[in-house]
Amino acid sequence: MDFQPQKYLKNESGQNGFTLLELIVVMVIMSIVMAVLLPRLSEQLMGNTLRAAASDLGAIATSARFRAADTGKQHVVVINSESGELKLLSGDKGEILSLTSLPAKVAVEGMELLGKSVPGYEMRIIFYPRGTATPARIKLVSEKQEIMHLIVAGADGGVYAR
Repeated sequence: MDFQPQKYLKNESGQNGFTLLELIVVMVIMSIVMAVLLPRLSEQLMGNTLRAAASDLGAIATSARFRAADTGKQHVVVINSESGELKLLSGDKGEILSLTSLPAKVAVEGMELLGKSVPGYEMRIIFYPRGTATPARIKLVSEKQEIMHLIVAGADGGVYAR
């Protein structure tokens, strides 16, 4: 008896492929998996958005610190809580060196300068050539009410996130 496996399985009509029922079952299984995973992924992405916003703000502040030390002139970081704009200005000419915005799902809900709440919607943090800065604290809040604080230390001009 000679047994040779068939290369292709054929259904009764003699055509290859999947039945409509098989395709529907696979689509239902995929829908269930996506329904379970999507809420978890969106939470993860929201946390990443908040961290990315803090990283952007920290990068601009760090750039201001190094530029001030390099050029011997103060540089200013301007944070607009209303529009979410972040600007880096050269201190001597007020020229815009960098301009970016926070993600739409992240808001600035609190700004302190020299330990006092900043009135209005714009805050200016000055970075001096000797490596110091105006002490500041910025509260970033995501759409899901996650909170991150950015602190600019006056003594060393360092930027720290909590």
